Amino acid sequence: MALPAILDKCLRLPVIAAPMFLASGPELVLACCRAGIVGSFPVKNQRSIEGLDEWLTEIGEGCMALETETGHPTPPFAANLIVHRSNESLEAELDMVVRHKVPLVITSLGAVPELVGRVHDYGGLVFHDVINLRHAQKAIEAGVDGLIAVAAGAGGHTGKASPFALVNEVRQVFDGALLLSGTMATGGDIAAAQVMGADLAYMGTRFIGTAECRSPEDHK
Repeated sequence: MALPAILDKCLRLPVIAAPMFLASGPELVLACCRAGIVGSFPVKNQRSIEGLDEWLTEIGEGCMALETETGHPTPPFAANLIVHRSNESLEAELDMVVRHKVPLVITSLGAVPELVGRVHDYGGLVFHDVINLRHAQKAIEAGVDGLIAVAAGAGGHTGKASPFALVNEVRQVFDGALLLSGTMATGGDIAAAQVMGADLAYMGTRFIGTAECRSPEDHK
């Protein structure tokens, strides 16, 4: 399927490094972008709105510096928002995302048209986590640009469906950017995801062992 223009020409590998709670920060995001894939982080990894402002400034300036250094477009970065009603700071987090014009916003636990609209207003994209066809249909109705099929074995808000079944179901109703998440770690896994019908692989655990990951060394 056709990828959004912001991703089509700048990726060395068809991969988004998934946002990992407590593990992903500016260092990992920028290392991923330097390597030619999308780096991302959960907004909740930064415990204050002021700190989020600092992180987004650091990442944005870092991406611009990479483009100057390499002379070619750097992959965009992504910020992950928890949209569930229990997130009392969502509005403040979204305001900061809009202020910094984060190029790619990954939403979890709620597809809200108003949020999608605010990101679209400044030219950003919204990709949404889904674990079944019903969630996919709701996200499509909300106007998202891409879907992340969270299959069995994925971390975080994980699903229970087979990746084969989930990708096939979603592709029946959606021809936009589709990512596959769940127990992928190798180039062969990425190729298999594309053969199944996904555009990009969404991988997290593989990046825990990196020097830039914020996880404790004994966990790595």
